[in-house]
Amino acid sequence: MKTLVFAPETLNIAETTRMIEIAKEARDRFHCIFFGYSDVYSSLIEQAGFEFRRMTPWLSKEKVEHLWKVDRMESFKDPFTETELKQRVECEIALYQEEKPVAIVIGFTLSTVISARVSKIPLVYVLPFPLTRPFLDANLSTFPDEFDYPIFRVFPKRLLNGLTNQWLKNTKLWIKPFQRVAKYYGIPPINRLVDIYEGDFNLVTDIPELTGLKELPENWHYVGPIFAHLEGEIPSDVLKITHNQPVIYCAMGSSANRDILKTVIESFENTSYTVIAPIKAHLQNLIIKIPKNVLVYDWLPALKVNTLADIAVIHGGQGTVQTACAAGTPFVGIGLQPEQESNIDAIVRQGCAIRIRKRRLSQDSLLSAIEQLLNDSSARRKASEIQKLFMEWNGTKNTAAFLKQKFS
Repeated sequence: MKTLVFAPETLNIAETTRMIEIAKEARDRFHCIFFGYSDVYSSLIEQAGFEFRRMTPWLSKEKVEHLWKVDRMESFKDPFTETELKQRVECEIALYQEEKPVAIVIGFTLSTVISARVSKIPLVYVLPFPLTRPFLDANLSTFPDEFDYPIFRVFPKRLLNGLTNQWLKNTKLWIKPFQRVAKYYGIPPINRLVDIYEGDFNLVTDIPELTGLKELPENWHYVGPIFAHLEGEIPSDVLKITHNQPVIYCAMGSSANRDILKTVIESFENTSYTVIAPIKAHLQNLIIKIPKNVLVYDWLPALKVNTLADIAVIHGGQGTVQTACAAGTPFVGIGLQPEQESNIDAIVRQGCAIRIRKRRLSQDSLLSAIEQLLNDSSARRKASEIQKLFMEWNGTKNTAAFLKQKFS
């Protein structure tokens, strides 16, 4: 049986579970093994019955936090030093030599962009559409919330959005270590940031009805939504919740900004909502007052719980957005970085979501958005229409079918 290597960044639950879902669907034709640099969510891989290889250099807690800050555009320091990146590449090459995979399947384990090319093994990206080359070529990006300071708000949105697209297409931010390591190994140069978001094959976990772009370039393919179907039952106290008052599902994902999380949760004080919040993992060392009407949990079977809610309040991670869509639940979204902002915007355009820019988040703006959605008679209908669209796509099966066709 041929081998596939899966390389999610295991500090990200959405990416890890996405890779697990694909591997489950592909293991009848491939021997699937995983590798990663963090144990934050690696246990999910082993629980699913797959081998997980722990690679070096292992990510410290400080390094994980730094990577999240880079992801949220809160830091402009390189994600890895040249030495760290070279060590990762060396470790990955050694694994490939041992296992001889026919392909490497990744989310955003960016060192594989170099190690796969050095090893001449096909690299298969499974990725959201935002920030990719075809996304930027279609001028779909918007001015990042991270730079949404009052001084910029006087400029036309069209101007800011156009400048953003051009900058993202051409920026060399964060890639100096990648350029140097690529040169060290003698592979083709990495010229721009967008170059490290492209593999030999690129499987887009979106659908054209929501992106607005029907045709993709060669070696780019829509496969459809892929999100976690976490096992487990809904807690009994959640099942007992009545709908005498609105029920809100509130999740900030694995990349949560704690200041934003604190603002969101404390905003529910003295409101007439029942809030289901799987945020326990983010509460350590966070000074926060949890209102009585906010029920705090660790990870929940998100799709099942979403269906019980009238609306959701979420960050813009693709898995969290797609879970709300699959449940037919309208939502308020607070993106933490440009990809998440674009994920939210795609649903805003459909009429069943509201996006709050993170620098404009307050109790008033949040509660106003919630009330607007709750009182929008068309929002639930439009969310149901998206839910039906999702039923026409099976991203997991489509991705596995692609891998089987190309590599088995």
